[in-house]
Amino acid sequence: MRGALRLVAFTALWWIALFGFWLVLVGTNAGLELLAGACAAALGTSLAYALGRHGLLGFRLDVALLSRSWFIPLWVVRDFAVVSWALALHLTRVRPVRSAWVAVPFAAGRRGELAAGRRALLVVETNLSPNTIVVDIDPEREVALEHVLVSGRRRASESLP
Repeated sequence: MRGALRLVAFTALWWIALFGFWLVLVGTNAGLELLAGACAAALGTSLAYALGRHGLLGFRLDVALLSRSWFIPLWVVRDFAVVSWALALHLTRVRPVRSAWVAVPFAAGRRGELAAGRRALLVVETNLSPNTIVVDIDPEREVALEHVLVSGRRRASESLP
């Protein structure tokens, strides 16, 4: 009984949130738009349930790691400012932009669904930055290979590590 009640609460909350988001996006209360929003909310709720139950493409995500991701918008804004400043200096020929390859510690685990989900989440978080792209991960050595546009203080090389 308790599991069924949790499922009903989960479904209702997700459907209401997604349907409300749909209404905000379309900005109208026309009948056809309401029907489309109800269907989209139902599909989104089903997807949220499937991802929560089975993980993302078979990966299980670490909720604690996801909850510590609040700093990402600040990181993106900071890196956008760094890249914009470097571009301005490059265009005015004050200092050329030198990208670099960086090997950074990447302790996300070696095996299992949780480790794979953690690696996927860390790669997505890192790639949101306009300055850094994760190119490869070596789970055995727990190292990630990143391409950094403006290397800054990190120890970087112009060739692959």
